[in-house]
Amino acid sequence: MTIENTPEMRAFIQLWMMSGGMVLSTVNQILEDGRTIELPPMPGRDFKSEIIALSESFNKIVSRLK
Repeated sequence: MTIENTPEMRAFIQLWMMSGGMVLSTVNQILEDGRTIELPPMPGRDFKSEIIALSESFNKIVSRLK
């Protein structure tokens, strides 16, 4: 199966190529720390729900990789 190069896919790949290593490194450092994460309130946003949605969507993308 070939994935069509949609504008969204190109944007995602460009973002990941520019910042993916830094994001992965930061996430690994947070995991190694082991502490509970306290999120500051963000008026009009539910940061935890956004992170959960990102995780679920990212898992679906990863499952489609060859």
